[in-house]
Amino acid sequence: MPATEAEALAGLRVLVAVAKADGSVSPEERRSLEDALKGVALPKGVSLDGLLAETVDLDAEIRRITDPAARDSIYNAAYTLAHSESGASDAERAVLDRVRDGFRIPKDRATLLGRILGEAKDTVLPSRIRPATDPSKRSAEVREDVLKYSIFTAILGAFPVPGVSIATDLAVVGLQLKMVRDVGQHWGHRVDDRAAKSILYGLGLGTGARIAVTQVAKIVPVLGSAYGAAASFGSTWALGKVADQYFATGGKAELATLRDAFRSAEKEGRQEFEARRRDVEAKKRASAETLERLNSDLKAGRISQSDYEKQVAELA
Repeated sequence: MPATEAEALAGLRVLVAVAKADGSVSPEERRSLEDALKGVALPKGVSLDGLLAETVDLDAEIRRITDPAARDSIYNAAYTLAHSESGASDAERAVLDRVRDGFRIPKDRATLLGRILGEAKDTVLPSRIRPATDPSKRSAEVREDVLKYSIFTAILGAFPVPGVSIATDLAVVGLQLKMVRDVGQHWGHRVDDRAAKSILYGLGLGTGARIAVTQVAKIVPVLGSAYGAAASFGSTWALGKVADQYFATGGKAELATLRDAFRSAEKEGRQEFEARRRDVEAKKRASAETLERLNSDLKAGRISQSDYEKQVAELA
């Protein structure tokens, strides 16, 4: 039987248990979860405030999740959330152990996930783009790049690695970072890794909470790969537009202004995704064989996460 909305809701409660493992949810964790849940249609009567206020019966929520693929995705999500900042605490590890045991996830899965997360650095080779002095030419080049990255991140969002689907979400982040650097170069800016990451994190992208929530949302049949594709396309499209605005100001735009612009552009991005479905499907068919091989090589340990991201970037 496919995963159900009830199992996805149980998965969100598992994430809450991880977030509250140390006794409280920090303001940073709360903001990350709020950003992550935007765009996710929660069941009627369910809110983040309500979820965080609950006393989660972890064992009961674990028993509600029976679909094997859902168990994989939710464990991936919980592991990512616990390890997304400075590393998992003892209390978070204890919760993860209960989830792993309850889902009957092999113990070596934690080792594999740890390797993938540890290797998930921004190792995508930088582009060499000459800045355009003509505004109309620059605008066209930026739009072309943003569309290219949006289409390919949509494919990754709908094409997870079985058992370790976190890998494709991390590759999406890698491509989004590369796109920010590329847009900066169109404006004549050399953007280092730290600056590019600060833009993503400031907009709520690339955080452990966002990746974890995306993992859970994608298990619902009515969402599934369609959600992953639309969410990845929409966030990439919006990031590209906001990055263009940011570099147009010489990097002086306020973060609050950028966040408002991003929320508006993300809705526009989802509409653009609907208009570009045929382009996404065509690119997916053209890339499917190579992605399947890369996914298999990554899971088997024949290539690292950084190698995976480099080779994925070459397909975009």
